[in-house]
This record gives sequence, structure tokens and C-alpha cells, in this order.
Amino acid sequence: MKQWNGLLQKEWVQWRGQIIVVIFLLLAGLFILPYFAGVLAAGEVSVFEMTMVIGFVAAGACIVVPVIAFSTMFNKDMKRPDLWFHSTASTVKLVAVKMVMSAGVGLAYLLVTAFVVAIGFAITPQPEAIFNELLFYGSFLIGGIFLASIQFMVYGFFFIVIDQLLKPFLKGFSFVITLLLFIISVWMYGEVINSGFYASFMQVGSFDLMSLKNPVIDLQYDYFTVTDTVLYTGEIIFAVLFTVGLFYLAIALFEKRVRL
Repeated sequence: MKQWNGLLQKEWVQWRGQIIVVIFLLLAGLFILPYFAGVLAAGEVSVFEMTMVIGFVAAGACIVVPVIAFSTMFNKDMKRPDLWFHSTASTVKLVAVKMVMSAGVGLAYLLVTAFVVAIGFAITPQPEAIFNELLFYGSFLIGGIFLASIQFMVYGFFFIVIDQLLKPFLKGFSFVITLLLFIISVWMYGEVINSGFYASFMQVGSFDLMSLKNPVIDLQYDYFTVTDTVLYTGEIIFAVLFTVGLFYLAIALFEKRVRL
């Protein structure tokens, strides 16, 4: 645990300046943009509604924040792998520390967005029921985006490793091949999850999130209506196993072909 804390603190010291600047810019943008949008809308849409719209868009964009943060941290250390791997820590731990830091950046991004929407709600007169709606849908939105962003980060790590494997042979062209492989893999994944086999064996143990919803809560804004709220236990298990398996496959390739 002491080694883990030391590695995590090292990442924080190295990147805290950039993280604080990004969070500050996010805060400024989320507070300022709704007012400009409200002026352009000529008062047809309230500032709070614009805050919610921009906040939801910003939250959705967070799905790629951990991927970007991780790739930035990873690529910087790969410029001097002799220094990065001058440690008794395992490859899993060295990579996982960067993933935890990147996931933390993504979570901070989401929480800042939620904070701005909450401030907008507090200073704008709203029907009492709206709070319950925002809390219910906002909680599932933030949780879903955060979990999806972790999956995307692991997938990103896998293809970063693929790029590292190809780079000695293809030089700068390796990125193009990696991108093509990524597009092909996305297409194949889409074919699998839309197949009858997947529906028969993975879409089992259904659970509708709306069953948790208080029946008196009704969403007032049509553009925030959630239509697909059914989760499947089989899909969740498949996603977890696939993500963990891909992580360890990437680690194995990284250790055998990339680590010095």
C-alpha cells in the first residue's frame, strides 16, 4: 500500500497543475456559456434550462476524459521508459496507478458539472418536483458515464499498446494502422452485440431502472426523457469480464514486447 500511495502521489504532483487549470476552465465555461446562450435565445429559454443542456452535454463528453488523461500520462512516460520502469512495482501497478488518476480526473469533471447544475438550481426558482427529477436522472447519468469512461480507458490502453507494438516497424504510420484496427474492432463488436446469439445468452436477468423511480416524479423537459432504462445482468457480467480480460491482455503484450 505504501508503494501504491507513493506512485499515486507522484502522478498527482506531476499533473496537479494541469488538472486544476482544466477544472477552472470547465467551471468558468459552465457558468458563462449559459448566459451567452440565453442572450442568443432572446429569453425564450431560461438560463437554468441552458445550464442543464450545457451541463448534460459536458457530462456526456466526460466519457473520453479518462482516455485522454491516461494517454497523455502514458505517452509522456513512454518517452523515457528507462526512468518509468526504474521501479520494483509491477507493470499492472504502474499502469493501474495512471488509470486511477485518470478516472479521478473524469470523476472530478463529472462532479464539477453536477455542482454547477446544482448551483443553477439553487439560485433559480424551480418547482420542488424538479429536484427529485434531477437527482434521479442525474445520478444514473453520472454513474453510467463514469463506468463507461473506465471501459473506454481500458480499450484505449489496449490500442495504445498495439500502436507501441507496431511503431518499431511502421514508424509514424503505426497510428493509421492502429486507427483502422480500432474501427474494425468497433464494427465487429457492434455485430456481436446485435446478433441473435448475444441477445439469447447475454440479455438475460433484465432489470428496469424505472422501477426505482418514485411514481410521483415526472420529467418536465422532453429533451431529457430517458427511454432505454433496462439493464441486463448478463450484459453487465460480459462487459466486466471483457474489460478485465482486455486489460490483462494489453498488460501481457506490453510486458513482452514493449517494456525494456
